[in-house]
Amino acid sequence: MKTIGLIGGTSWVSTIDYYKLINQLTNEKLGGSNAARIILYSVNFQEFKNLMDIDNWNEIAARFSDIARKLEGAGAECIVICANTPHLIADVVEQAVKLPLIHIAEETAKEIETRKVKKVALLGTRFVMDKPFFKDKLALGGIRTILPREADKEFIHNSIFTELTRDIFTEETKEKYLQIIEDVIQEGAEGIIYACTEIPILLKGCKVKVETFDTTVIHAKAAVAFACAE
Repeated sequence: MKTIGLIGGTSWVSTIDYYKLINQLTNEKLGGSNAARIILYSVNFQEFKNLMDIDNWNEIAARFSDIARKLEGAGAECIVICANTPHLIADVVEQAVKLPLIHIAEETAKEIETRKVKKVALLGTRFVMDKPFFKDKLALGGIRTILPREADKEFIHNSIFTELTRDIFTEETKEKYLQIIEDVIQEGAEGIIYACTEIPILLKGCKVKVETFDTTVIHAKAAVAFACAE
């Protein structure tokens, strides 16, 4: 079994789910008392939120690269960034080490292709929705992306940083997300990507008319597949 290097804390709320899922999936695959080999570096999210607010992605990339090198030095055999948004600089991080980086958008695209969905709505921070790094990975698989309306994008982005990443989940916010999802379905979405790792927590147990793609679960499965491969 290979050792997984996790960069977590972005946010700690969903990093807990990563740790639990990776261990559960490893045990399901290997049985007995098996659990994953994990090295976790958990950051102070506020430091990175401050940099996001001023769009200083060069500094974010430098810090994530430094963390990746530390994980490599500690014995990690792959890098997993436990959030969607920081994958904006994932290519830079991967170049900083001699390890594979398991990319959340690439793995999500593979899953969408497997389920034969061709048009998806992308829900996440404004960085995920507006910048090309996630949509480009989908496009490589012939997957079309649609986005919520501007006001809804603003609501999603703000709720992620003021509520979800702070472990605040309200019925009012849940209902608003479900209405946004209904709207994008009416605009032709055949699937919904929860491209913020806290959104699946908010919408846990909610029924949606189309396929949904939980990026946390997809990413965790890919990490386990890598770690347990012969």
